[in-house]
Amino acid sequence: MTDNVSSIDEQKRSEVGNTILRSILQIPLERKSKKTSGNPLLKWVRHEQISIRGLFAIALLSASFGTAVVYFLNTESKLVGEQRYSTFAAVAFIVALIAYRFCQRFLISKASESIEAALDQWRRRIATKVAQLSLRDIEDFSAGGLADGMVKHYGPLSQAIVTIAAGVECLTLLSFMYLYLLFLSPLAALMVAVIGVLSVMGYMNLAERLGETMGASGATNARLDRLSEAGILGAKELRFSEEKRAQFLDDSSTASKELYVGRARSASLFAEVLSSGTTASYLMAGSVIFILPIISPSENQEVSRIVMAVLFLIGPIGGVIGSLQQFSVARFSVLGILDFESRVDACIDTAAEPSLAEQQELSDFKKITIDGLSYKHRVGEGMTDDLAFTVSKLTLEIARGSLVFITGGNGSGKTTIMRVLTGLYPRDTGTLMVDDVKINRFPQQAYRNLFSSVFADFYLFSRAYALDDEGLARLDNWLVRLGIRNKLPADLEKDLGGNALSTGQRKRLALGLALAEDRPIVILDEWAADQDPATRKTFYREILPELKAAGKTLIVVTHDDRYFDAADYHYHVEEGVISLVTQKDGEAS
Repeated sequence: MTDNVSSIDEQKRSEVGNTILRSILQIPLERKSKKTSGNPLLKWVRHEQISIRGLFAIALLSASFGTAVVYFLNTESKLVGEQRYSTFAAVAFIVALIAYRFCQRFLISKASESIEAALDQWRRRIATKVAQLSLRDIEDFSAGGLADGMVKHYGPLSQAIVTIAAGVECLTLLSFMYLYLLFLSPLAALMVAVIGVLSVMGYMNLAERLGETMGASGATNARLDRLSEAGILGAKELRFSEEKRAQFLDDSSTASKELYVGRARSASLFAEVLSSGTTASYLMAGSVIFILPIISPSENQEVSRIVMAVLFLIGPIGGVIGSLQQFSVARFSVLGILDFESRVDACIDTAAEPSLAEQQELSDFKKITIDGLSYKHRVGEGMTDDLAFTVSKLTLEIARGSLVFITGGNGSGKTTIMRVLTGLYPRDTGTLMVDDVKINRFPQQAYRNLFSSVFADFYLFSRAYALDDEGLARLDNWLVRLGIRNKLPADLEKDLGGNALSTGQRKRLALGLALAEDRPIVILDEWAADQDPATRKTFYREILPELKAAGKTLIVVTHDDRYFDAADYHYHVEEGVISLVTQKDGEAS
């Protein structure tokens, strides 16, 4: 029950946060209605407007108490001028001040908490969508583009939220303070309104320019981040060539200077906004002191109270102005997140993945049949399709429990074929069958679950995900067999500790993880290339035969011609076309 209530509260906070973001940033955020059951607790989710009204009520209370503070100050000031004193006014002032502080703190903290809850939902929703992308779609996004969309934009947005929430509170207080000023002197309120309208018109012009400048600076900052990352990853290459290093540093310097110019321009525009707001505040006070007595001499006795009310407007005005820059930052970040999500949505083939109930069990397959399969890599902007690398006429049959070797020169298409076969790339034409089951162009998860792999560009996570106790035991046994168990932490469930390993040792760890998953098909892409001769021999003469005897289907990309005799089938790839070379009975294609 406690967990249920907690999840409902979190959902409610995120809904409130979405409403606040939409209201403050004026961005049409998609909000899908959710059906709720008869559970009374779930009914709270339906009434997220109650919380919005609650926050609005707190904002009104905060503004009321803030205005009361000024009222009691003015009241006591007038009494002191008449050589009198009111204990009630003093006590009321203290009470109003404490209440104002409490309401202000509560409003800002709860509004920020709700928005952070909404951003948490965004992160999790987008991460789920990214996990549905094919490898080809992921490769179409730059690594930096993925980082910006999934992580980077949230930092500036979170930092801006508190300031924006405070700015909204100040705007509410400003409205109440203005009503109080209107009560004291309609003429003074009119003069203040005229100055305020002129200031807002000036801000609208500056805000558009500020938004454009911040957008350009954001793009330049992303480019500089990518260059900085390239400088770290490509440090070896830069060390070998002074000319290459000089040109790279020139690009980095150019991007850095562009960022400096853009941010300096943004700072200049914001300084203009800030100074204009401060000037407007002083003009409001000056107009009351210098102009009001001339226009309306009858209000001379109230000038001091009116001036105090105007001066107290300066604080809320400063708060509103201070939130303007953060408003631009937040809007830029939110638009960046939503644009990234829309790009991800455009890549997802919603009809490709059947529900779990519709997926057929494939683990007991007898053979995989590929007929006329083709795949063409996407080309960059400005390039024609005839320049794209293509895998074509892929026709073969993989029997369960067979050992298949695939050879070919660098760039011939071996890895691409493996990625199409495993469903990482969606095929363009042809059919893929598991026994009598036709596999979708974007293969269902039940098909992908058949494979474990170690590709040439494999990645090691810090934890052994998806391995239960039996899987961890299998991993431990394989790491002993591969000779690296003593180089890893005692508790493999918490940390694999692969960062300190050499390239060959990392491949052994990756192989151990793949085998520990106990999938029916194992894909190994040039796994032995970084191994010493003894390990290589053990791999081909002991490990592969042992796995085959256990019923595993093995597809191995290799260049080790001395071990070709171990394969049941030997295929060769050249310019994206695969052909059978030999099979175990000695027949040649």
